[in-house]
Amino acid sequence: MHQSYSVWADLLDKFHTSSDPVQALWLAAVPTLVLGVTWLVMRGLRDIVVAMRRPRSESGRLPVYDVVQDQDGQWQVIRHGRAPKPLDWRNPPPELLGQVDELD
Repeated sequence: MHQSYSVWADLLDKFHTSSDPVQALWLAAVPTLVLGVTWLVMRGLRDIVVAMRRPRSESGRLPVYDVVQDQDGQWQVIRHGRAPKPLDWRNPPPELLGQVDELD
């Protein structure tokens, strides 16, 4: 009589004949794997939905800030989502404090 091979029966047999620590590892590893794969898939779907809802600019990129010169010749900093702000050279940014002497 010919019996067909069952993968599930083989896995259950190996699980039952393994030691208790190995069984405990399997009981922890399988749900962790399922939760991890579910999290990755859901995160990917969320990123796809967010990307499809986001309005696209003409270039496809959005600048974080920009420095422009107005009609009066004054330099201004434009930050994304804020009004233009004139540059104040009396109060330079901290990263330029050590370089002011080098630039002169």
